Amino acid sequence: MVSGLQYAFNQNQRGRLQIDAYITLVEPGETKEEDVKNGVIATVEPIGRDEFVAAGQKGMKARYKFNVWANEYNDEQEVEYNGRRLTVYRSYGPKDDGKIELYAGERAGNV
Repeated sequence: MVSGLQYAFNQNQRGRLQIDAYITLVEPGETKEEDVKNGVIATVEPIGRDEFVAAGQKGMKARYKFNVWANEYNDEQEVEYNGRRLTVYRSYGPKDDGKIELYAGERAGNV
């Protein structure tokens, strides 16, 4: 775990708020002790209306879009961010900048 890490706030090309933050990618094991965790720095963006609707059709409540380096992502199924464990329900990429977009949320019945 990185101690003392501060959030870095900025805006993307469209003027949307972005936050650079430490997240933990998680590959669940049989028990919590067997989970494989990988801490990375990600750019966190809010979910847009269209994505929120698309996630709802999959039974998910969209929370965040995380941009991580493609070489740091190994098809982990979950993300820990701000004390919550979220499910990765969709990924996109890698893009030209070498990053993958991870869309994460919670099952609609669990929120």
